[in-house]
Amino acid sequence: MTAIIPLGTFDRVSLRDAWPRENENFTPWLAKPENIKLLGDALNMELEVEAVEHRVGSFLADILAQAVDEADHRVIIENQFGRTDHGHLGQILTYLAGIDGAKTVVWIAETIQSDHRAAVDWLNNTTEDFSFFAIEIELWRIGTSPPAPRFNVIASPNDWTRTTRTAVRGLDEGLIEGARAVSRAYWSSFAEYLEQQRSAFHIRRLCKDHWFSFGIGRSSFNINATVSTEKRRVGVELYNSNDPTKTAFRALEAQKAEIEQEFGERLSWEELPGKKATRIAVYKHDVNPADAKQYPELHAWMLTKMDRMKQVFGRRVRALPAGPAAVDDGEESPEE
Repeated sequence: MTAIIPLGTFDRVSLRDAWPRENENFTPWLAKPENIKLLGDALNMELEVEAVEHRVGSFLADILAQAVDEADHRVIIENQFGRTDHGHLGQILTYLAGIDGAKTVVWIAETIQSDHRAAVDWLNNTTEDFSFFAIEIELWRIGTSPPAPRFNVIASPNDWTRTTRTAVRGLDEGLIEGARAVSRAYWSSFAEYLEQQRSAFHIRRLCKDHWFSFGIGRSSFNINATVSTEKRRVGVELYNSNDPTKTAFRALEAQKAEIEQEFGERLSWEELPGKKATRIAVYKHDVNPADAKQYPELHAWMLTKMDRMKQVFGRRVRALPAGPAAVDDGEESPEE
């Protein structure tokens, strides 16, 4: 006869038993790497804390984080014990307007009131450039065990349904023309492909540009994926938006033979004279990124080159000495 395993029961624990004060206890706890990871898991994002109590005008945003897998994507996290209120809703919109690069807002509270959930849903349905999450935080224990936190996502953006709907509407109604329509459709499809492949790269926002940037672990350096119907090509590049003296580019170019051998093919080394940016790229020519039938082939090629770019250049970029190229004073848009 199989022995019956004794089972415990879940008991709800007051947040204030673990964190007496939201600003002095909960926010510092959440900012620790092992705890911000718990929140990131709930959001399906990898987060890295950039600042705690970040000043925005006369207000302080609780936590400012960076989405690790997407360059120039900052995440505002606002914490609130008790029930959500209109004051905090106004604050998060103020933070969004005042923080450069902010694209996602996470509002955490014990209880998300129905009218505030409706407001978050409305914001997600209204804008294509920003994402809003409303999350309830709970503490539970079994018997005498230490309490464990649980983040419940109450409201979130329906990004890819929204992206697809917007792209189709734009094409049908003529609101999005030419290259922008191609880019929207392509990146939407590529985003789904990355998720299906369980890639470390992610696209979580609508993109109408001919490029999408992914972080590589150092300011001003990105891995860019690019599409061009005019040139009939797609590409993957190491793009440095801030190398006016070309110092970093030449340091990498000095390793050209070793880099290309490791990468497995020749690369296009583009110093871009007269610009502060530089590019090291690989291209696939004679393709049509506007043709959805070619997506499977183009997506597979693009992800393979992105993985190889990160593998070959990641440690080399991080090892570059500090200098002008390590200071990011504003990213340039890659020209086609």
